[in-house]
Amino acid sequence: MSTIKYLSFLWLGALLFGACTIENLERENVPREDFSSYNYVLAIEEASNVDITRFFTFEMNTVRQNTAPYDLLQEDALFTNSDPSVSSGHHSFGRYFFSMAKDKKGYSSTPGIFRLTMNADNRIFIDQSLNLRKNNLFPTKKMCIVNNNTGFYYNEGLAPQRIYQFNPSTMVMTDAFDLREAIEAFRPHAQWVDESGNNMVRTGSLVLEEKEGKLYVSVVFLEKAAFNIIADDETHFYLAVIDIESRQVEKIIRYPDTKTVGFFVSENNPTTKDEDGNLYFCSWGWNQFGTPNPSKIFRIKSGETDFDRDWEFNVEKHFGQGRIAQSIISYNNKVYLHISVGPYGFSESDTPGGIRMAYYELNPADLSIRKLDIPESDTSSRMNVFNLVDDKLYICVPNSDASRFNGLYSVDRSGNAVQELSLENKYRPTRLYKLTN
Repeated sequence: MSTIKYLSFLWLGALLFGACTIENLERENVPREDFSSYNYVLAIEEASNVDITRFFTFEMNTVRQNTAPYDLLQEDALFTNSDPSVSSGHHSFGRYFFSMAKDKKGYSSTPGIFRLTMNADNRIFIDQSLNLRKNNLFPTKKMCIVNNNTGFYYNEGLAPQRIYQFNPSTMVMTDAFDLREAIEAFRPHAQWVDESGNNMVRTGSLVLEEKEGKLYVSVVFLEKAAFNIIADDETHFYLAVIDIESRQVEKIIRYPDTKTVGFFVSENNPTTKDEDGNLYFCSWGWNQFGTPNPSKIFRIKSGETDFDRDWEFNVEKHFGQGRIAQSIISYNNKVYLHISVGPYGFSESDTPGGIRMAYYELNPADLSIRKLDIPESDTSSRMNVFNLVDDKLYICVPNSDASRFNGLYSVDRSGNAVQELSLENKYRPTRLYKLTN
């Protein structure tokens, strides 16, 4: 072959390869238009490494109940595998769902708001993102979505006492609420930074929630920034109440004998609203290496902006010292909780099988509680095991031990629990989404 022919052959091959590459990239990054079928997404974490999250898309009516556990990677005719290198988040609407952490590849938690959807090949990809500044302490960053056009998030690296407003449909930041002046009035002698310049007053790291036109933002006064430790002499949990329309901080309210709500991970949501508009808070009670408080559930009633001091479910008082509630959701005006079977030793929380968790239904009307007929699970610090899909409550049951059930259950409005999907134990379920047009 002559030199000219050889070079021409190489050039043509490169051109064809480049065209195929561009076509494939374009296909991978174009959202599907029709979500009327094949629109369910199951997020799992690998049992051997919680930093590896995979997303499997599938059609719900094609999977079988009460069958041998599915090996998701092998069942590629039923489940399409994607790994966009983000964790599973608790927010979704329409054709999108959101993650607050892009981990993997040795990095613990690269912060951002990552909007995900499905492409024409039924694979999940990052459609758009808002990158958040990070420091070396990896504080949590909460997000709240009110509707298609209004959402809020916390970005400590940019401004520690501000909450940013954005449009989830366009992924453009639209406004910011500054809480600094209100916090200074509430606590004039607050320590704002430590000797290394780390922020000591966090806003929206534990709670960021909307109810009836008000934005509720946690305010945390730290003793040590490195481990998110709150001083033992702090005796309350603090929550700023912001009127969204006027952008004014109306007040900062407090709840006694409580320091934290939820846990310091972005993926787990510690608040839930019921169908009547009551807002519930779930406190694990943990304070990293500081002194813990009892785990409890408390609320702000519909039509009110102060804590309801006449209503509380104290997990320790009901179940015993050291017992905690780890996940919460409201469904059919009941509150569903993931509660430790015994005392929750946080040093053991990452040990598979070391701590067992059970599922309960709490009736807010009389504080009665019943255990659901669902197998116990591993701990789930990086996930909120509850999901609302198709007017049913879907419950993730993560277990890495091959002798235990691992998969999904559902609960209907009559309170009946049904096994929906059994998975091999190397895939621990963390979230279920349904994408819609």
